[in-house]
Amino acid sequence: MSFIEFILGVAALVSGIAVISFRNPLYSAFALVANLLTIAGLYALLNAHFLAVTQVVVYAGAIMVLVLFVLMLLNLKTEQGKQPGLAQLATAVVGGIVLIVTALPPVLSRFQGLSSHQLADNVRASEGTVQAIGQELYSHYTVQFELSSLVLLIGIVGAVMLAKRKQPQLGPRQGGLLKGE
Repeated sequence: MSFIEFILGVAALVSGIAVISFRNPLYSAFALVANLLTIAGLYALLNAHFLAVTQVVVYAGAIMVLVLFVLMLLNLKTEQGKQPGLAQLATAVVGGIVLIVTALPPVLSRFQGLSSHQLADNVRASEGTVQAIGQELYSHYTVQFELSSLVLLIGIVGAVMLAKRKQPQLGPRQGGLLKGE
């Protein structure tokens, strides 16, 4: 592992923790942008340049603009509330340990017995050009691709509905000046 990979990995970890630890949703969104950019850097170091550019343009660019638009539209303030108790913290830690213990054996068994040369050959065989990725996406994953566009359409409709929600009507004394004042 190179020094740059280590720095990007630590930055991705720190920004990921910052996403869930900030109480202000705007700060969490900016931490998520930092996380997405560090992941794009890791993709670039793995010679997956198409994925790196896609990560920056689609996720760090378009999706985060949409998230920030919704945050500004809803005018969310800093989350107020009590700190999590000891029982909630213990439940979260136990849940995380159970998740890791459950997910780790299948992952390790997948790579067990493979030499580093076999892994490198598998990576080279799966490397693709933009043309190969496009052919795979539009032939085998057409339904999933179209469903993702439907999810984006639902998000746009939801944002419009939130923007068009009825505001409470203010009386003449509450919201403005009366004639002669």
